[in-house]
Amino acid sequence: MKKIILIIVALIAMFIGVGGILPALAKVRDLGAIPGPFVGSYTLGVFLVTLVSTCTICTFFRKRATTPGV
Repeated sequence: MKKIILIIVALIAMFIGVGGILPALAKVRDLGAIPGPFVGSYTLGVFLVTLVSTCTICTFFRKRATTPGV
């Protein structure tokens, strides 16, 4: 049950992160720069996506290293 909750939390964090990045990138495409109100959401989005992806990769390699016969 704990693993399912962690997966759901990670997916929600990933969706929130991508949801913060994409609107800021759309403004960059339109205006050529990130407007002030989008800097916070962009920074939070990059932080969340980086955190979730790093934890996923570290968990994958940790499980792979401890699995015998792999």
